[in-house]
Amino acid sequence: MKRTIMIIAAVVVLYLAYELSVFAYKYYHLPVLPSIDLSDETLGSGPALTYVAAGDSTGVGYGASSEKGTYTYKIAEFLAKDHSVEYKNVSVSGAETGDILKAQVPQIIALKPDVITISMGANDATHLVATKKILDNYKAIIGALERGTSAKIYITDIPNFTGATILPWFYDLFLEYRSGQINPRLLALADRRVKMVNIHDSGWSTPPYNDRAATYAADYFHPNDLGYQNWANAFLDVIKN
Repeated sequence: MKRTIMIIAAVVVLYLAYELSVFAYKYYHLPVLPSIDLSDETLGSGPALTYVAAGDSTGVGYGASSEKGTYTYKIAEFLAKDHSVEYKNVSVSGAETGDILKAQVPQIIALKPDVITISMGANDATHLVATKKILDNYKAIIGALERGTSAKIYITDIPNFTGATILPWFYDLFLEYRSGQINPRLLALADRRVKMVNIHDSGWSTPPYNDRAATYAADYFHPNDLGYQNWANAFLDVIKN
């Protein structure tokens, strides 16, 4: 019996080592995706409105074909239908919620925005930041922005990693389990001025977004233009209401 257990354990270890080596190979051979222009831009005409986008690589729009394929630019275009929109993006690829709290929140407040969007949580999830720390950072970000601005604020929960085939399948399952535990608590942070966007679930069961493979960029981790369109739809469903 002991020998059988040892054999099974050895097989499991070898399998995990294989999966991790495949992940490492993929990671170090990622394709170079287009760089996204985050320059300030003015769109539309009408009453002046300042829109500040913040967050991690999804706020940057990494994986899109250009800035016009990002969800933040699509939101700016929507707002520009009846406003002159000053669009500014302070997002930084790789940012965790702690980085956003320390570095981006002061920038956002200084810009005196009317509308704020933040997409975050993905790096906290993949880097195994403690649940309490994630919740505390979300609360601190919300509190600081409510005190420091009069803006309408829209923030995502932890995104959906289903179909992100660069990740080992068991890690993907773990991330999905973890986000299932954390996201309800994040969505409950909504209040009169802060609206939480359920980016994890919104739209993914509806064609064409239900074909998850078709929504990923060439790195099989970040959204592509189609994926970001679904993100934009999720934000706009909340913004319009």
